[in-house]
Amino acid sequence: MMTLQNSRPQSLWRAIAQSFASALVIEVIAPKVSGVTATDNMKDMSSVEFIHTSYYIYDGIERLRRDVGCVSLGKALLDLMRSVLRDSLIRTNTCLGYGLTAISLASTMLYSLRANSCGDVRECVLAGYREFEECLKSENATDLLEAIRLASPSYHGHYYSSEVLVNVFKLLWESALWDLVAYNIVNRYSITLDIYEHVRRVRHRDLVNTVSKLYKSAASKYIDTISFKSGGIMLSRLIQELVSVSTLSDREVRDILVYRVGVNLGSISDIVASSVALALVEWRWRETA
Repeated sequence: MMTLQNSRPQSLWRAIAQSFASALVIEVIAPKVSGVTATDNMKDMSSVEFIHTSYYIYDGIERLRRDVGCVSLGKALLDLMRSVLRDSLIRTNTCLGYGLTAISLASTMLYSLRANSCGDVRECVLAGYREFEECLKSENATDLLEAIRLASPSYHGHYYSSEVLVNVFKLLWESALWDLVAYNIVNRYSITLDIYEHVRRVRHRDLVNTVSKLYKSAASKYIDTISFKSGGIMLSRLIQELVSVSTLSDREVRDILVYRVGVNLGSISDIVASSVALALVEWRWRETA
C-alpha cells in the first residue's frame, strides 16, 4: 500500500489534475470501435478539440482544492462547459460526461485527502464518497441542469421530473435510470473502479492499446447512454452483440457503428477515460510518496 501521509497535498493534488487531463487525450487517440480517435473524426469532433479541452479539465480540477467545505459539482461543471464552448478552437460539447465524472471523482479524493484517509487510489475514492454524497444532497441542482442544457439540450427538460430540482444527488439518481455516467457515479464508481483494476496492471507504454481492448469489452458489457437515447434498447443490444463477435476486426466493427449506424459510444469513452485517470494518479503518487 502506498504511504501518502508524508507527501505534500499540493503535489498529490497536482498529480490528480494532470492525470485526469492526460487520460482524456489518451482515451481519445486510442484506436477503438467507436468515437474519435487520433486519425478518425466523428461528426463535429476531432482529437484536436479534445487536446484543447484537456487544459480546461486540468484547470477545473486544480481549482477544486481552493474550495472550503463542499465542492459545488454543478458550478464546477458549468464553469467547465462555459469555458469549452467559448473557446474558438473547440466550441462543441467535448466533455459533459467526462467533466462530470472527473470532477466528481476528484471531489471524493479531495475529501479523503483533507481527512488524511488515502491509503491507495481505490480507498481514496471510496473513503471520500460518503462526504461527497452528503454534499450533493445539500447542493441545489440549478447549476448542474444549466451545464447540461448548455452542453447538450437534448438531455434537458422532459427527461427529468420536477423532483430533481431538490438537489444534485436526486438529479443524478434519477438520471441513473438511463444515463451510464450517472449510474456509475451513484453506484460509487463501480464501473470505473472495475476497469481501473485492469488498467493499473499494464505498462505505461501499453496504455493506448489497453484502452482499445477495454473500450470494446466495456461496450459489450454496458449499455451506452447515447446509443440508448438514439435507438432504444434494441439498438443497444445489437451494439453489444456486434462488439462481441470475435470474427469481426475492430476496423470492421467501427465501419458499421460509425459510418453505417452513426453511433458514438460517448459514455463508454467517458468511463474508460476515468479509469485511465485513476491508474495515472496511482503511478504519479508512487513517484510522490
